[in-house]
Amino acid sequence: MMSPEAGLFFGLWLRKPLSIASVYPSSRFLADAFAGLTDLRRPGPVLELGAGTGSLTEGLLRAGCRPERLIILEREPALARVLRRSFRTVTVLEADATKIAGALAAHGVTRLATVVSSLPIKWFSLEAQRAVVLPCLDLLGPAGKFLQVTNGFVSPVATHSLGIAGMEARRVWRNLPPAQIWAYTRPASTVSRGS
Repeated sequence: MMSPEAGLFFGLWLRKPLSIASVYPSSRFLADAFAGLTDLRRPGPVLELGAGTGSLTEGLLRAGCRPERLIILEREPALARVLRRSFRTVTVLEADATKIAGALAAHGVTRLATVVSSLPIKWFSLEAQRAVVLPCLDLLGPAGKFLQVTNGFVSPVATHSLGIAGMEARRVWRNLPPAQIWAYTRPASTVSRGS
């Protein structure tokens, strides 16, 4: 039987298939893979974009991320309500990811440790990708990673157009559908120029 959260997620996917990245919430295996790629030794909050019902959030918490260090963003009001009920000590931002720079500035965030994203970013326009990824990379600083899930076999982010580097970091077969996690960074030459 489907849980109420999974039912809500599926219902939203039926109404907005390009806004909700998948028919099903992320599996525990995908959540644990994301958590394994998250460097909790770096300073700053961990940001999760497109938190849905909180599957990845649970993985980050299981891996030792303190709840008060976690900021999760979800645009859908019904899902944001579920997240606030489920994760009472985690900061939940109900906002559009393309406005992430302003949302983080309003909360006094000046640095990020890692960004974990399950946004359907491959369907975003180039300008929308720019508005999401580049402000996050600015706050991540040198060696900071923007981690993005996709069910395709190529980068879901336009790396060349955005002037960033990307590589497949992990494949997770035990997920519906099977998924890849891509890691995006600023090229070393860009970071050294301070941009």
